[in-house]
Amino acid sequence: MMNNIKDFEHLFSKKDKINNRNKAIIYTRVSTKEQAENNNSLETQKTYCESYAKNNGLDVIQYFGGTYESAKTDERKEFQRMIKYAKNNATIGYILIYSYDRFSRTGTNASYIVDELKKQGINLIAVTQKVDTSNAGGIMQQDFFFLLSRFDNEMRRDKTKSGMVELFRKGYWLWSPPRGYENKNKFQRAIDWKIEINQEGELLQKAFEWRVNNTFSVAEIARKLNNLGMKIDEKRLHDIFKNPFYCGVLTTKMAPGEYVIGKHKAIVSREDFIKINTPDNITVSKIYETMSDDLPLKKSLFCPKCGNLMTGFLVKAKNIHYYKCQKHCHGVSINAKKLHMSFSELLKNYKLNINGIDKTIIQEIMLTKINDTFKNNEKEILTIKNNIKKLNQEIETIEERHALGKIDVNVYTKFREKYKLEIEELTKNIDNPVLTSSNLEKVIQNAVKLASKLNELWDSLDLFNKHKFQYLLFPDGFTFDKKNNTVQTKRANVFFELIHSISNVLMEIKNGDPVLKNQISARVTS
Repeated sequence: MMNNIKDFEHLFSKKDKINNRNKAIIYTRVSTKEQAENNNSLETQKTYCESYAKNNGLDVIQYFGGTYESAKTDERKEFQRMIKYAKNNATIGYILIYSYDRFSRTGTNASYIVDELKKQGINLIAVTQKVDTSNAGGIMQQDFFFLLSRFDNEMRRDKTKSGMVELFRKGYWLWSPPRGYENKNKFQRAIDWKIEINQEGELLQKAFEWRVNNTFSVAEIARKLNNLGMKIDEKRLHDIFKNPFYCGVLTTKMAPGEYVIGKHKAIVSREDFIKINTPDNITVSKIYETMSDDLPLKKSLFCPKCGNLMTGFLVKAKNIHYYKCQKHCHGVSINAKKLHMSFSELLKNYKLNINGIDKTIIQEIMLTKINDTFKNNEKEILTIKNNIKKLNQEIETIEERHALGKIDVNVYTKFREKYKLEIEELTKNIDNPVLTSSNLEKVIQNAVKLASKLNELWDSLDLFNKHKFQYLLFPDGFTFDKKNNTVQTKRANVFFELIHSISNVLMEIKNGDPVLKNQISARVTS
């Protein structure tokens, strides 16, 4: 009989033994070209990472990043190059980053990437955010950092979107004008833009006249425009005839279902535009509706093939409602009842179901984590203010050089406008109000309250409030995977995503994980 366990060691290959790898790579990133050119942030990140490596006996063998890449997506060139290098190099044990938001701001997708790296023995270390990922509590805390980075992105996005929607409602167009128009002041603020009809617009005025009078078909009008020097095909012209911008009316996906009178000059009257787009007849076998209690998902449901909003119809012979693509994509027709059942299943994924657990625990965790994000933003705001100060100094410098005749008026005007635009963009990030503590608590309380009865609430709402409910939960809408019979969404409201994540963790606590419970309690004590 063998009494020494070491006698079994020869039975195991070297690869089965723990491999203590001390090789590391460093990844640094900033969000904008200006930050990259300034280089201060990149150097700071690199210095902190190198200091951590030195103090912990890690051998840095490669550097990645060192440039500007947005972390809103993980399809970044340098990021992907770094991930590929780490996975293909068996000596790499660590990826060092300054903070988790430098690695990714995609939330759950970032957690998935980290899990895949960990399976290969590669640990992600944020040198300024010490997290022990060797236990369940540390893993949850790391996931929270990723979720809160995404939440921070969504907060910025929502603030920008809110400002844009308000300008849109006042009649300002905030994007490049469609064909037939040009912006005379495109380097100014949107409220100073002059969107005017150009030469192609004058030809389109004739095209609308021909169309409203039924003088020519769309194909014939397209040929006439080509003969007059405007290169356009029938499909593009058909899209122009359906675009309300040409009759002076604005619409945008940022404010679904809203139409406002624009400040630009119309090419065609609203009466003529409506006449052009009113169908001559309705198909007998199907009744198409703009609004219907039987088709409540129309305003949020997108075609899985072309990405356009879906419409609906009733097959009278069977008395069955269907959703179908507005662009008539082949095979995209979905039974409404089946789709509604799948949507109900999607809601269950975000429903708060923690019987026996106090809801205030979730509210406290959310409040703590979100407030932590706001505190981190204070440093960023200070950096923004410093950048604005530098840009103002640059303006003063070029004004002085222009006054002394050292630079001509064209150079002066070009850079002055450039710096002013940069200042304007930076100012938006600090001028827009954020949630106050009291408001944040109310929002969290309402979100938790809603999350506890999502399905019941959905069933009880009228058509108008169902549309509001859909947009609240899934701002970017959703699509239907016919193969798997599931409703899929690009993103959910961040509050509900946090609730979902926290409630899952608390259910594990309920099933007997005392260490995790203690760690959660410690984080919300204050």
